[in-house]
Amino acid sequence: MKTRTLSILTIAASVGLTASPLFAQATAVTPPVGYRTEAVLPGIFNLLSPDLSGPVAAAGALEAIGANTATDNEADFVTSLPGTVSYTMKITSGAGEGLNTTVTVTNATTLATADDLSAMVVAGDTYEIRATPTVSSLFGAANEAGLLAGPSTTADLIWIPTGAGFAQVYYNNGAWRKVGSLGVAANEPVYFTDGIFIQRRGATTLNIVFTGHVQNTKTKAAVDGGVFNYLSRVLPVGVSLADSGLANNLMTGNSTTADIVWVPNGTGDGGYKQYYINSANGFWTQIGALGNKGGDLLSSGLLIQRRGGSTMVTLEIPATLDL
Repeated sequence: MKTRTLSILTIAASVGLTASPLFAQATAVTPPVGYRTEAVLPGIFNLLSPDLSGPVAAAGALEAIGANTATDNEADFVTSLPGTVSYTMKITSGAGEGLNTTVTVTNATTLATADDLSAMVVAGDTYEIRATPTVSSLFGAANEAGLLAGPSTTADLIWIPTGAGFAQVYYNNGAWRKVGSLGVAANEPVYFTDGIFIQRRGATTLNIVFTGHVQNTKTKAAVDGGVFNYLSRVLPVGVSLADSGLANNLMTGNSTTADIVWVPNGTGDGGYKQYYINSANGFWTQIGALGNKGGDLLSSGLLIQRRGGSTMVTLEIPATLDL
């Protein structure tokens, strides 16, 4: 299970947007826009993440947060968030900075949130809302990415974590389909905090280009205890272990007791490098290698083997990265 990242990112100049109902009577700035190419290798499971997100559909400051509700009296969510797609809200500053949740529109000024954020988010925290990426938006409505089409037994499979396993999506007879489902799967969501696998059954390396906006504030992601968690690096560039912020939330120890970060090894054999924070010296340590590995880079998708209880990890924006 392996991926190779070709970091080809083109950043466009940020653009200031004047106040409008869409941006809740505030001045908003679009995040940088770019593209990145991911090499999907044949014969293996490729762990990756698109990294880049869609444009901001609504932004502002929350005036009230309750159990599974969020309110911005300056917003017009009915207009800015049409009900044809799923949306994800991210807290961009304040007490809850980095938290994200799926939202649906209740009325013009109120959202229903999939998670209860009331203990972590307070009035005045700012937010951005984007359409949640889907299989169709990432890989093309007509499979413009070029994944091998066919029945589920021979086609390339996209494995998307669901919290209760994986959705297995493939392209056949002109439509995206899901193993075990009779319907089409074009709108299967792919959350920006998740890593996904592409099981490449085609005979050649496939280069997939992802385009979109950069997440330019830190991101918090849930990590379940006692299992492997499939995460995105979030940023579309290489971030070192030392700069990632993961050390602030992971359990230290030795190779048998610490949380383990699994990163594709880049050799094409589907293997992984395994890293942990050594409690004896505080170093990022690689199993089977010597020295401080804090400078090693994360790939776009990574695994966290959590040996402690459920928690959240914070993926930081490195100070050296100007977004």
